[in-house]
Amino acid sequence: MKYTVSKEKSEATLSFSATEADWKDAESKAYAKEKGKYSVPGFRKGHAPKHVIEQYYGEGVFADAALDELIQSGWEKYLDDAEKATSDELMPIGRPGANVESVKDGKVKFTLKFPVRPEVKLAEYKGIKIPKIEYNVSDKDVDDELRRIAERGAKVEEKSGEAENGDIVNIDYKGTVDGVAFDGGTAEKYDLTLGSGTFIPGFEDQLVGVKAGDERAVKVTFPENYHADELKGKEAVFECKVNKVSRKVVPEINDEWAKNVSEFDNLADYRASIEKRMKETNDRRARTEKENAVINAIVDGSEADIPEVMVSEYLDDMLRDLGMRLYYQGISVEDYFKFLGTTEEEYRKENHDKAARGALTRLCLEEIVKRENITATDEEAEKKYLDSQPEPEEGKEKRKPDEREMSYLKNEIVMDKLLDMLVSSAVTE
Repeated sequence: MKYTVSKEKSEATLSFSATEADWKDAESKAYAKEKGKYSVPGFRKGHAPKHVIEQYYGEGVFADAALDELIQSGWEKYLDDAEKATSDELMPIGRPGANVESVKDGKVKFTLKFPVRPEVKLAEYKGIKIPKIEYNVSDKDVDDELRRIAERGAKVEEKSGEAENGDIVNIDYKGTVDGVAFDGGTAEKYDLTLGSGTFIPGFEDQLVGVKAGDERAVKVTFPENYHADELKGKEAVFECKVNKVSRKVVPEINDEWAKNVSEFDNLADYRASIEKRMKETNDRRARTEKENAVINAIVDGSEADIPEVMVSEYLDDMLRDLGMRLYYQGISVEDYFKFLGTTEEEYRKENHDKAARGALTRLCLEEIVKRENITATDEEAEKKYLDSQPEPEEGKEKRKPDEREMSYLKNEIVMDKLLDMLVSSAVTE
């Protein structure tokens, strides 16, 4: 069976011309597969000859199945030829759509259309102009971080005096609107940090000065943008009973504290380690933003006719990533969508353009890798793997990566080399 192939943008078309012999062969295959469906008087089911079934059920009884056989045969022939080709330009990236154009005297003409990897009109990717991106660490930044660490280790102690901002009041409360209690307005033994902004504006301010055992009526007005429609803008009264008042005791930041919370013997060394870590974090942040700036500039200037199958595959990847993040939070994707009042279909619609850009980004980066002939060796991948592994027990050797791990590592190395090249060639404005 002969065919010709043509391509327009990201779609290829195969035009097949099947001979009478091709058609008879397809009919024979269709008969072999379909004969068991037909009952003919005088024959066991599935044992009637082809011409007898055609006489009983009609001459074209196997025509549809034969067309399917012919189309499948043509598609398999093309796939076999494409596998042997030196170029992957016309390698399918999705299933074909078939169209039968004519069936006459045992001769059949049909076409198969399928998506292929699109050509990328790639923008200039070297010497990209990007803004200066730099994050410094000041003494104040380090002081603030030390203070946050100390506050996380603060002890909570009960106090007998009046509550101040920053103190914790343990309260029972019951809220009413026009004298009627409402859902979510009642709690017992609730710890509220005054000044935290956790409750409705004005609530915490009215508890400043209370002591354990006090009772106080707190009057507030729900904001107009409150999440419960029935409470928006309504005045409420919360009858509060103060069970106890506590305060956070933050340890003094000194050598003794540093020794207790770190592996360092003094505050100066601990401070230096924190400053180093913050600088490394800022450097990674700046590097990531530079990479994104360069990539976005390249993608903005590039063009490709992205087939829907590539957009759909990118959306599949996005959903897998979302599912993995939710998994570690103990939430399923289905429950997540229910909580948001949406569906996977809506998610795919809302993120279609984002996925199309993601697919274009992949194509651009893959094209640059191809043009620059960026590769990774087995030795590089193995070294990267071994360097990432902890030291084995005495007398044992580090496990070497398997084939799947090697492939993943090589992709990582190629991407690292690509980004190094793009960022190093970028020009800071």
